[in-house]
Amino acid sequence: MSDPTNDPVICPVCGKKAKTGSAIDCARHMFGTGDKPHREWVNAQGLSFIDLLIDQATTPGNASYQILADVIEKTRPKK
Repeated sequence: MSDPTNDPVICPVCGKKAKTGSAIDCARHMFGTGDKPHREWVNAQGLSFIDLLIDQATTPGNASYQILADVIEKTRPKK
């Protein structure tokens, strides 16, 4: 996992840095934005945006945020 203070995670869709720069905050940003480009990016990663969102809203814990954060980390450009 990256160090958000030295290498903040940037949204792969809109280029915005989430609050703390961590992948989990980027995932929260993507769910919170929820517009068509963000939904399409999530779906293009082999996930279902709506299924993750429903699971996040109905299941205790942050499993959906963590799943999306892991995908965001894996798709980050390597430095």
